[in-house]
Amino acid sequence: MATNRRFEFDWLDPVQRDTQYWPTVERSMLKERALSKLDARAGAIQAYLADVPLKEIQKKYGLLPQHVLRHLKRCVETHSDGRIWGFRALIPFRRLKKYERKKAIARRTLDAKGGCSGALGQLFTDKPSIQDTVDALYLKRPMSDLVHESRIPLKSIHKRFIEECRKVRSTEQWPFCVMNLGITSLWRYLKKLETSQPKRAVRARYGKVAARKLDSDSTPGSTTEITYPLQRVQLDGHRIDKISTIDVPSPYGGVVQRLLERFWILVIIDVLSRAILGYYLSLRREYNANDVLRCIKNAIVPWEEKKLTIPGLRYSPAGGLPSGVIPKLRYALWDELLYDNAKANLADRSRQKLTLVVGCGINAGQIDNPDRRSIIERFYKTLEENLYHRLPSTTGSSPTDPRRQDPDKAAARLHITLEHMQELTDVTIAQYNGTPHSGIGGRTPLEYLRYFTDRDDFLVRTLSENQQNSLTLLNFSVARVVRGNLKKGTAPYVEFAGVRYRSDILVRTPELIGTRVYLSVTPDDCRSIVAYLPDGSEFGSLIAHGFWGRTPHTMEMREAILTLKNKRLIFYTEEQDPVHVYMDHLAKDKHKRSANRLAEAGQVLANTPGPIATAQNVSGSTKSDEVTPAPPSKQKPNGTTRRDALPPIIKKTITY
Repeated sequence: MATNRRFEFDWLDPVQRDTQYWPTVERSMLKERALSKLDARAGAIQAYLADVPLKEIQKKYGLLPQHVLRHLKRCVETHSDGRIWGFRALIPFRRLKKYERKKAIARRTLDAKGGCSGALGQLFTDKPSIQDTVDALYLKRPMSDLVHESRIPLKSIHKRFIEECRKVRSTEQWPFCVMNLGITSLWRYLKKLETSQPKRAVRARYGKVAARKLDSDSTPGSTTEITYPLQRVQLDGHRIDKISTIDVPSPYGGVVQRLLERFWILVIIDVLSRAILGYYLSLRREYNANDVLRCIKNAIVPWEEKKLTIPGLRYSPAGGLPSGVIPKLRYALWDELLYDNAKANLADRSRQKLTLVVGCGINAGQIDNPDRRSIIERFYKTLEENLYHRLPSTTGSSPTDPRRQDPDKAAARLHITLEHMQELTDVTIAQYNGTPHSGIGGRTPLEYLRYFTDRDDFLVRTLSENQQNSLTLLNFSVARVVRGNLKKGTAPYVEFAGVRYRSDILVRTPELIGTRVYLSVTPDDCRSIVAYLPDGSEFGSLIAHGFWGRTPHTMEMREAILTLKNKRLIFYTEEQDPVHVYMDHLAKDKHKRSANRLAEAGQVLANTPGPIATAQNVSGSTKSDEVTPAPPSKQKPNGTTRRDALPPIIKKTITY
């Protein structure tokens, strides 16, 4: 007997052979008669596994040897939950397998009742193509002859089921021999199909939102536990539900109000404390990789309060951003960043800077699954409800939102400018960090952060002092060859993005002609670039030719200007400033997108320090390649450009 037992049950795991680990039965839920049968069967199996002779088992428990072996085989079969059946298989009248009909249904009248159990399963076994059609219709599986609607009703599936049955069965066979044509059996089958393939069925029948919720709920232990601040942060972009305006100079004098196209806000939030670490407002139609890096930079560099111009608007004493109000979090870095699969986030430069400068892990997550970043998604709802949706120029959450009352006219009538929105956003986010949050026990995000930073054992990674003084998060490197021709009198230069760059040192180094150098470019200010020799040593700064080296402009502005020039939509000479020509073109264009670009250019000119020092200008170049000397910059003590130092068109354009 022992040999037979090893032959039959040695494939089981040692834990599965031990009955104390078997799935059990709640005895209180069984009736007395069923409970006595269960006890007899369980006792017989335990005695059998303890090498008690079968005769003694039969005498004590009243079970024949063949019945003991049959019950034991049932107990070690695999359940649908992945475990063995265990003692659950000993419950009286418990089926381990579904019923399979063997006998065909005899001819019968329509009013006959009963006698059709398993008829649908028998039909699917004989004609699997019918089952495939039903499954495809319910689960929206692709089939060559099926065009799916959004959610196919049960009656339509039953109609197609009957059509398929007419091709292979006579009117005397099931389902034509029953009154309801098998619709009840089909409904029961579809309910079982839904429970057997829940993810696919929920997505097909109830939508993506329900499918994402089911997927997140079905993996409760898959997320990493967050135990300290800055262990994990989330980044995402949100298009603001609000219209703003800017003032554009009119060729007939004065200014004209222009409506801005809705733009984006990018936010980085700490998962544990719910604190907003930094944000960035992108005026573009779609934010790009540079905007993502600007948001990351704002989350690292210490925050400062804005100079508010709206009467009555004040910062909350308990609010602010962590980098500006908690000294230990100045230039603080995080360990892991979660974001979605937007192209701007997945750009190689974004990922490279996050790895090399911030030193954090990056996790893009699943496609089309915002629930994974539920914290930042919930913050955007709070921001909209507490700020943007309360303003007269809000676009609401949808075209049918009753709060949407001619937002374009309201923005123009009330003169709700870009500056107003920037100030309101900064104050609201600072106030959010100082407001009690139910997700962290009623404490404010800043209070929760201070609880950790006040502890002596709390450590946080920060940028080194050298990186703090020159944070090159936005910089990128390109390789270019030094050009020039001494025979024609062309001094050495490097061409990048359609513009020549020189320095007085490069002009006096003709031996570098033909040498491949590496350029470090700052997208926020393309007036100068830093060159490095092939061995890695720094060569120095190179200044752009002409007005390109005087007027502040970003890489996006440079690309837009060159694109318009190639399309012959704008034209400028050596004596004209391309940036001013570009802004004049945007001022004349009536499209909202042009207003956004004009506002973005105005911000660059207002926030970038003045012209580069003349010591860097080129001397001894030919007339065609000469760099125009720059006048001394007029700056305030804090380094920002004075409004009076800007060109006339810029002074009229910038209203903030």
